[in-house]
This record gives sequence, structure tokens and C-alpha cells, in this order.
Amino acid sequence: MPTPQNAGIVRVTGSWIRLLTDWLDQNGLDAPALRAAVAAYGPTDNVPINDWAQMLEAAFALRPQDQAASLALARLVTLQHTGVLGYLAAACDNLGQALLSYQRFERLFYGASVAQIHSRSVDSTPCVEIAWQPLPGMALVDETAIAALVHITRQNLVRDVALQQVHFSHRCNPQQLQALEDFFACPVVMESDRIRLLFSVDVLSLPLMRGEPGLRHLLEEQALSMLRAVPEPDEFLRQLQAEVVRLLPEGEATIESLAPRLYCSVRTLQRRLDEKNLSWKALLDRTREQLACQYLADNSLSLLEVSMLLGYRNQGTFSRAFKRWQNCSPLAYRKHQMHKNASDHKD
Repeated sequence: MPTPQNAGIVRVTGSWIRLLTDWLDQNGLDAPALRAAVAAYGPTDNVPINDWAQMLEAAFALRPQDQAASLALARLVTLQHTGVLGYLAAACDNLGQALLSYQRFERLFYGASVAQIHSRSVDSTPCVEIAWQPLPGMALVDETAIAALVHITRQNLVRDVALQQVHFSHRCNPQQLQALEDFFACPVVMESDRIRLLFSVDVLSLPLMRGEPGLRHLLEEQALSMLRAVPEPDEFLRQLQAEVVRLLPEGEATIESLAPRLYCSVRTLQRRLDEKNLSWKALLDRTREQLACQYLADNSLSLLEVSMLLGYRNQGTFSRAFKRWQNCSPLAYRKHQMHKNASDHKD
């Protein structure tokens, strides 16, 4: 799925590779070395795409008789495996909004924008095409990713989405091709120049089962709040803010993860922050505080969702931090703001 030029930076998340543990459990396989490789990554860690490909090869080698192991793996996917990107897409009203959300925030999952969306016709039917440039040696990665994307989409729509065609760039035997066509319920083209999903434009209006409009605008609000969080922004700080916006919801907002995104070392980034009289910890803390106050004013967001979107591992950690900032609990702050807004409205 990644292009050759960005393969070095494309990755998946630690939450995503937990699919393999679930698959091993389902098949009653011990595979201690493989389990240890998966467990070495935390849920919010970055996993290089090549490492993920090797894990898949090692896993499926344990069941050489299975012609469709990638499809069985894909059927295990849940929103928990997809992280913030999945939750944001699922919060949309319909498939069209979810598709735009996926394209816009794909970097939260892959670390890069790799999908392209086009309009085209298939047998005179107006279609939407999602396309990815293939990379040699990633056949299992591609099959698992595309099948999982289709499966989780089906799970979150009020009715199934009918695909027109699916394209892969690798070869497969007749049994594997039949398994793919049975899964996708449409013609599957192998050895294509690109990886593609094609479906009728009519399905863009299909509603999702758990639409939450508040979450749909969350990252835009985050970006605006980030601009207010840092004084006297310059080009360096604008780049810093943009990257923190992407990292916070995934729980990856550390100076060590941020430095490579700004093409500098941790030492250089720390020095540049020192020049601005900014401490990374204080900046991150203040940013989270301002974002928390904004999110708590939105009653459509639960405290757990606010915690997740600020990058905290659990609600308790967020609550303790908020009490340190505001000398009250998040719930007390929300109730106070609701009362204040009601009083202001009466005046």
C-alpha cells in the first residue's frame, strides 16, 4: 500500500498488530516467539511496515494449509485495533463523510498519507475508487489491510456496501482468488498496477450506525486550540503545533517521537525550544489543559473520549492531571461551565 519513496516512514500501530494475537488465540497456536514480537510494542507504538510484513509471514507459515489466512485475520478487526482513525470515521453520519475523514487523517494510522480517491466508471456505473500504490513484498499486508477496511466498514453501516471491483498487485492461485471473491462479493483483479477498491457512488449516502457529529470536528478544533496554546507562533512553532495535533490523539506526543517528524534530533529540538523559553513538558501540559477545557464544554463528548483525544491511556490519569490544572474534577468543571453558560444566556 505505501509508495516506494515513503515506505521508510510508513508504519502501523501497536494496536493494529494485536490482530495477530487474536488470530493465534482463535487458532490455538502457541507461537511464543511471534507473541513476544507483538507484545514488544505498546498499543500506541509505531511498528515499521516491514516488521509487520515479517510478522504476517511468520504467522501464516504456521497454517500453510489455509488459503485465506489474511481474510480470517481481517474478520477479527474491531475499532480498538484501528485507534483514533477508526473511531473518527465511525463517528461520521454516512460513508461519504467517513471516507473523507479516513483520507484526511490517514496519517494517524500509517504515519503518511497513502490513499488516493478518484471518480471513475465501471461498466457505465459511476464509481468511487480508493487506490494505493503497491510496494513489492507487501502482498499479505495489502490483503489484510484492504479486507479489514471492508470488514469494519460493513460492521458499522446500517446495511452492507456492495463493491464493484477489488484490485491487488500480486499473484495468487485459483483457490486464493476464489476465497478473495467470496469475501469481497465482487470480481477481484490480480496483478493490477494499483491496489483498488471500487464501489458505486450511491453507497456514499449510506448511514453509519454510531454517528457522533461532535467527534467529526474534533481535530479541526484541536488545530485551532493549538494555535492559541503557544505564544507568538513562528514557522518552527507552526510546524511543531501541526505535528503535535497529529500525535496527541494517538498518545504519541513525546519529544522523541516529534523530533524525526521535524527532521531534527531530540537535542536540536530541545535547544530550539529553549531558545523560545519553552519547556516541552510545560508546553504539552498547557496545551492539554486548554484543549481539555474546550472539549469539556462540548457535552457530546464523554469524559473517556476527552481522555482519549488528549492522549491519556485512561480516564483516571486525565482526571488527576485536570485536578492539578484547575483544582477541580473534569465533571465539576463541566457542570460549572454549563451553569455559567445558562446564567450568561439569561442575562
